[in-house]
Amino acid sequence: MSKSARILCNSAVDAPRLSFSAEPVSAPDSLELFTLTPYQLDLDADRPEGRKKAWQYEIEVRNHSEEKIELTLVSQPFGDGIKVEVPGGDIKPGKEKTIKVKIDPSVAEDIFSKSFTIEASDSAHTRYTLPIEKKMRWGPAPTTSSH
Repeated sequence: MSKSARILCNSAVDAPRLSFSAEPVSAPDSLELFTLTPYQLDLDADRPEGRKKAWQYEIEVRNHSEEKIELTLVSQPFGDGIKVEVPGGDIKPGKEKTIKVKIDPSVAEDIFSKSFTIEASDSAHTRYTLPIEKKMRWGPAPTTSSH
């Protein structure tokens, strides 16, 4: 997939043309370098109980290459309430490490679709963008009364 944009301005110098290209992956497990489990976070499907402390989700990153790789966080979810921690150091071939995503309870009433992107240290600088979705407001737990 390729996209381009032209910058228009009143400068005497020719405006630069920006080009972007990407190779979308048809299935999240088809990356040869590494896999993520889960490959997306649906917060409603794994709704935590209680609202006092940050909720933590773990994403396993498994290295399928024959070389060590290191991961870098390229983009963080925008706004407050979500923090992504990428493991430091190398991930050896055939081994895994864990990405931690911490969700502050203050987002319990929010509905959002966000993401973060990691980049590997391979020669292609392989990137993966992991979606984080929350489509429901959680609010307080319903109460029951007995008569």
